[in-house]
Amino acid sequence: MIHRLLTLLLLCLLLPGCAPSGDDSAVSDAITRDDEVQVYGALRAMFHEGQTGSMVALDELLPNPDLYAVGALADLTGEVTVIQGKVYLSYPEGDDRARTEAPSRTSSGATLLVAAKVSAWSSHTTDRPIRFAELDEEIARLAAAAGMNLDERFPFLLRGHFEDLQWHVIDGSRLADGGTSHQDHLAAASKLGRERASGTLIGFYSLNDQGVFTHMGSTTHVHCVLDEPLAMGHVDHVVIPTGTTIEFPAP
Repeated sequence: MIHRLLTLLLLCLLLPGCAPSGDDSAVSDAITRDDEVQVYGALRAMFHEGQTGSMVALDELLPNPDLYAVGALADLTGEVTVIQGKVYLSYPEGDDRARTEAPSRTSSGATLLVAAKVSAWSSHTTDRPIRFAELDEEIARLAAAAGMNLDERFPFLLRGHFEDLQWHVIDGSRLADGGTSHQDHLAAASKLGRERASGTLIGFYSLNDQGVFTHMGSTTHVHCVLDEPLAMGHVDHVVIPTGTTIEFPAP
């Protein structure tokens, strides 16, 4: 009898699912936590290897009212942004024009998408004006003050009024043959701007994703979604006034 009990105990320890969970549960929780940032595609593959096909279909991630994302559409046909599960698609229409749509459903794919599920946000206020050249540094400072771990990827939101806002919408159809640099892609884009604008800036911060979803020398990737008239794109320049609301995922 004792021999049979010992044999059963040994089998239980060896078989998957029988052993005590221990640290495995902690690992599982870390993998599935709501604010984990997922990345589909990479800038380096898009720029240097010409990989512009769809890496993820948006309808695979939606509907989801907690989804936030930024990226570029497949074949570089435009930009994509998701805020609170609402999709914004922007398409180029020449040097200085673009068309932004907010469809209730879409089958579009993205060649690059940075996404996170966030169910609750923690609101703070900027305590000084932030110019674009210092945006990365100031986001890091404000995030650290809010208790964020700067060694991990995280999304952030800025809501309010902005000054000297400039953005672009990628246009793969105008990309010169052999154009592989960020400058080449920017030259092929529709470029837009407003001296003053109201809306939301959504960005993702990371110290370790240069060439993945942030450009070399940068730690943020930021899009804008603007009101009246509706517009959306990749932010190239902005001045953020003192007193602007900035939000990070709540603990």
